Amino acid sequence: MNRFLPKILIILGVILFLVLTFRPHFVVSKNTYFGSFNLGKLTEQDAKNKISEILQKPIYLNANYSSRAIQLSEIGVGFDRSKLEASTTLKCLLRVGKLSIFCLETKPSKTQNDVLVINEKVLRDYLTQLEAEFAFVAKNTQILFENYSFSTPGENAQISIDYEDFKKELSSKISDTSKISLKINLKSEDDVYLQKQSSLALIEKLTTPLLIKYGRQPIYIPKETLKTFIDSEETLSKYTNFIKEEPIRAYLKELAEKYATDDVRVVEYDAVKSIQNALLLKAANYEINNAVILPLEGKPRTNGELHDVYLEVIKSQQRLYRFEKGKLTKTYIVSTGLTWETPAGEFEVLGKQKMTISYFGNWYMPDYLPIGLVNGYRFGFHSIPYHMDGYGNIYSRDPNTMGSPATGGCIQLKPEEAEELFEWAEIGTPVYVYE
Repeated sequence: MNRFLPKILIILGVILFLVLTFRPHFVVSKNTYFGSFNLGKLTEQDAKNKISEILQKPIYLNANYSSRAIQLSEIGVGFDRSKLEASTTLKCLLRVGKLSIFCLETKPSKTQNDVLVINEKVLRDYLTQLEAEFAFVAKNTQILFENYSFSTPGENAQISIDYEDFKKELSSKISDTSKISLKINLKSEDDVYLQKQSSLALIEKLTTPLLIKYGRQPIYIPKETLKTFIDSEETLSKYTNFIKEEPIRAYLKELAEKYATDDVRVVEYDAVKSIQNALLLKAANYEINNAVILPLEGKPRTNGELHDVYLEVIKSQQRLYRFEKGKLTKTYIVSTGLTWETPAGEFEVLGKQKMTISYFGNWYMPDYLPIGLVNGYRFGFHSIPYHMDGYGNIYSRDPNTMGSPATGGCIQLKPEEAEELFEWAEIGTPVYVYE
């Protein structure tokens, strides 16, 4: 008898399990979807609850440096209740918690069944509104620091959103995730000839003589020379302009023959970037109110004896020197003001903010150490600033701007060096800024 006891217990356990879990019921067919989310083997009520949960999630719409966040239910997305009910055809015998097992399809079907529905009028109205909000893309010059290019739209340029493409992409992105992101493909209707005419007009405007400083020597780069820095490329659909390195480098070599001395030597790579940055910002309608400083090779002005610890910025070198106990302990490559000049003088660290937002342009500025005022606004040290949209993309100021003027008055550092300086500096640390 004892040898049969384990088998008897197993049989009794199985019988007890079947008694407790035997609940014949219907669940949603395995090939039933809401967008890209499989509703298979959920009860009809659980499927409705899951769909309602997804409909209340934000969807992030991203297009060309701008984004929007909205709930799916607000743009006309819903589901067909009768279709969901008709899809509840999978008969299951056992129910363990929310798990259905021993299931058999009563109405087999090999085709995928999508219960998602879209209110065409609501979605079209929303996309029409979105097109109007994104219209700035068609009206403004687009610049890229990655290759120092700019594209100018023609006077009749228009932006549109492909409705069918958007709807198809929307359906494929809907899933049981914490974040639904959708890239909007904007269709541009623009005439290449008109783009070219707009580009020529803009080039005429941005090549007004540009003031630079070669050491202490102010120099105006004449219009005709500036025009040689710009090259253009035409395709069937786009006219693009590039600010080229080679002609700028050749021009700087000519200046070096006239103005370079043992004490005044331009850092060529950074000087080229300084001129490219200035022209690109002018193309985007920024005003360059000050001379563009060509970074110089050099050494700190002081010997480390002004204070126990302090910082020294030399704008003509685009360098930051850190002194501790009479010794130079670190040299940083920085970027000072271009659209507004970083003021020279004696300052001190006034505070420490792990993150702040710029007064103009809504740039995120990590590891911010304010030190003073420029034109009535605070300025200081911070990491390379960036924009971030709801889609998750980060649009950072180009790291290639390091070593040349690029900011609105602040002193910009590389991210890892800005964090290092933020952790090192104390409130009250003296800061000296020299020309």
